[in-house]
Amino acid sequence: MSMKPITFEAPEESIATIDEIASNMEADRGTVLREALAMYLADYQQELADAAEADRELEAGETIAHEDVLAWLEAQHPQKSKAA
Repeated sequence: MSMKPITFEAPEESIATIDEIASNMEADRGTVLREALAMYLADYQQELADAAEADRELEAGETIAHEDVLAWLEAQHPQKSKAA
């Protein structure tokens, strides 16, 4: 994979945290930032895929009525009866 430099500003606290992580990993800032960016991009792509799947399910009518969800929740966590 080819690399291209990128420059950006970050809060000093974030840089200190990055430096701490890098020290713990015995790595440099670049390694920490590349790994963090890769994880963020993977998470973002998964969110997009999940949203697309949710849209597909909605359009296909694969939904559950609100009342059914409430009934299921009540069955899972019945309220304790109050003493009168």
